[in-house]
Amino acid sequence: MIQADNFSFLILILIAFLLVKAGFDTKAFDSIPKLLFNLCMPSLILVSFTGLDDDISQQDAVFIAVFAIAYTLAVYPAARYALRRYQNVSRRETLALNMVLGNISFVGLPFIAFFFGIWGVRLAILFSAIQDFFIWSFCYWIFAGKGSVKQTLKVIFNPCFVAIVLSFALAGMGLEIPALARAPVNMLADMTVPLALLCIGSLVAQNTGALRYVDRDAVISISLKTFMLPAIVFAALTAFSFDPALTLLVTFITALPVGLISVIFAKEFDKDIAFANVVFVLSTLLFILMCVVLFVFS
Repeated sequence: MIQADNFSFLILILIAFLLVKAGFDTKAFDSIPKLLFNLCMPSLILVSFTGLDDDISQQDAVFIAVFAIAYTLAVYPAARYALRRYQNVSRRETLALNMVLGNISFVGLPFIAFFFGIWGVRLAILFSAIQDFFIWSFCYWIFAGKGSVKQTLKVIFNPCFVAIVLSFALAGMGLEIPALARAPVNMLADMTVPLALLCIGSLVAQNTGALRYVDRDAVISISLKTFMLPAIVFAALTAFSFDPALTLLVTFITALPVGLISVIFAKEFDKDIAFANVVFVLSTLLFILMCVVLFVFS
């Protein structure tokens, strides 16, 4: 995992952005998400949760797990209830999902690694893993409007989910990755952040045209996700005197830009893909700008 003393890693985003704008074949970048989901992210999960040391305590893990469950089960139903009379049905589920889901895998990890180190990365992955149960079951079913149990289970048991189950099993038995596999698994895990950064730059470059269609719904959605909800989380946890480091970490996680999965779901289930792209690109650019400002004034 990268450990940088400045934001020089953002150059990778700029490189991918400029290459796409210069006419570079985007197919090379389009394959990155598959590599991340099927190889790099599962490897990072295995590395993060096997052979744990003092970087992460049981209390920290329990806190993140409880917070992830409470936050998801509070915010998502509340968003769906608030949108029950919203007339644009092609946006309704996207708006609700955006409220609860942050882009940990593609955007969050590089910045969490920078601000919080491996401790924050491990806890962020745990947060994401817990939300995956919810996203790939209930949310998937809501978006689809139909679908068999077999189809849902097929989606749930993706490589990242399998890696989560395997890593917790190994950690629970006090085992580590076999010596023969440790080196290649570590290499794949180390590729996660650079590939994610290249993916961000490519996705932003390919979808900047969507910014021409920013409307009131997009602005309100991003304002709630990026500012209002994190502010409520920070105020609530501070009021109850929770650990400051954990409070900052979960506030940062809740402020992450909307997840790429909302774009994927919108495309797969024939929702408003243009709107999903607008919110994804605008929230990502805003988040990066916020992180740069945070770095400059911290």
